[in-house]
Amino acid sequence: MQNYGANVAVEQIGDVSVLSIQNNLDRHTAESVRTAYNQIGNGNVVINLGQVTLTSSRGIATIVSVMLEGELKKQKFCLCELSDPCMLIIKTMNIMEHIEGVEIFDSLEEALEFFNQS
Repeated sequence: MQNYGANVAVEQIGDVSVLSIQNNLDRHTAESVRTAYNQIGNGNVVINLGQVTLTSSRGIATIVSVMLEGELKKQKFCLCELSDPCMLIIKTMNIMEHIEGVEIFDSLEEALEFFNQS
């Protein structure tokens, strides 16, 4: 597992990169998320938001930006373990309507199984 700042880590599980964020997903974490994503490459990505306790529009915007950039590179994304603060913003802003093919799963295991089946 590779850490990027205090709140972001990337773990490679098979051919899937798991980008995990904990505590705050805000303007301070946004740079770490971007740095971590730039190190991932072109494979499938799970973004685990289960440990996020506080989020901001800038933090969510960074996640959306990463997924839109990945879409251009034909990457597939899914989100898992969305904390209540993240789910509230994602639903309020209708974010999933702007990104094609992104699935949301309750657990990391379900997300990994999704990629193993596709």
